[in-house]
Amino acid sequence: MVATIRNIKILTVLSLLLLLGQCKQTYISPYKSPATGYLVVEGYIAAGPTQFTLSRVIALPGDSSIPTERNAKVQVEGSDNSIYPLTEKGNGVYAADTLPLNATAKYRLRIQTGNGEAYLSDFTSFRITPAIDSISWQQLSDGVHIYANTHDPANATRYYQWQFDETWQYHMAEFSYYKFQPSNSVYPRDTVILRADSEYVYNCWSNAISTPLLLGTSSKLAQDVIFRAPLQVIYNGTQRLDELYSILVRQYALTQDAYNYLSLMKANTESLGSIFDAQPSELKGNIHCISNPGQPVIGYVSAGTVDQRRLFIGRYQLSAWTYNVACEGIDTFVRIGKQDTFFKFGSFTPLDVMMFAGRPAGWTANQNSCIDCRTLGGNTKRPSFWPN
Repeated sequence: MVATIRNIKILTVLSLLLLLGQCKQTYISPYKSPATGYLVVEGYIAAGPTQFTLSRVIALPGDSSIPTERNAKVQVEGSDNSIYPLTEKGNGVYAADTLPLNATAKYRLRIQTGNGEAYLSDFTSFRITPAIDSISWQQLSDGVHIYANTHDPANATRYYQWQFDETWQYHMAEFSYYKFQPSNSVYPRDTVILRADSEYVYNCWSNAISTPLLLGTSSKLAQDVIFRAPLQVIYNGTQRLDELYSILVRQYALTQDAYNYLSLMKANTESLGSIFDAQPSELKGNIHCISNPGQPVIGYVSAGTVDQRRLFIGRYQLSAWTYNVACEGIDTFVRIGKQDTFFKFGSFTPLDVMMFAGRPAGWTANQNSCIDCRTLGGNTKRPSFWPN
């Protein structure tokens, strides 16, 4: 009987594969979005800095940039009749430096878009977020894994979300002491001059923010304890641990409804892609379009305190790290008199002066991609929180 069932399963899978191979057709989604796309609301009403991002969904296949919502009026409202306007910062971001919220009140978000649509969230209870116990890390065979650890002695939180900001320092293969100086009122001819200390382009810092939904719950445990909740993996051979890496983790307490909503969103966005995955489910948040009640809105508004903690990891703390800076280009000699034609178009950078018979004869040079750290997307400004 077992063998017969196994054979039936094999035949069924083979038939399904043949059917899929023979019936490959273009899929036309029945989804029809409005001309402006449904509104997407992302943020958290915090006792402190508060920020919301407003954007719009885009039509399939979704290979264009996401449109942000501009010229909206956004405010936080409390059940105690308090009102806190948020200021537009650009790129769909609306924020306030600090909100003096009342822990005994409930809060909601009101939005008036530039085209006259009105949105309002349900009142949500104010949650006190427990402190982060620690941000830990472990180097495994595939890279460095980073975790969050927390607990609530009152066993009252149970549902958590994390977000983080990353910053890392990296350096280039070669150090440039000199720079090309186009002619101006001070230098009548194109020339090469020494860089000021503030103009060095050997070290840069890059930044990134978390994109996956990072959730955790202790609802099935006797104690409200979260141990080693996965946050990030820095895989071997990547730039983030070239020198020094920092991660600033923010922790939020959620209601059960907010956690359930975000869990469903996570499943819809991160766990789809094969015929064996769960099918997408309808998302129903706590924010509504009151000017057009039938129009869906994507988002869930929560309120409470936020706890954060920063962690540094240095390359010197690792047993080994496979990322190495290399330069494929070979240093080139540029003699005096040729700098205007060689450096003017910006693809090469001078490195150091070359002397001949006690006098400068020219400069060594190489491609910008070997010298200027800004070509890899970073900037040379040291963050205020960076150790000396």
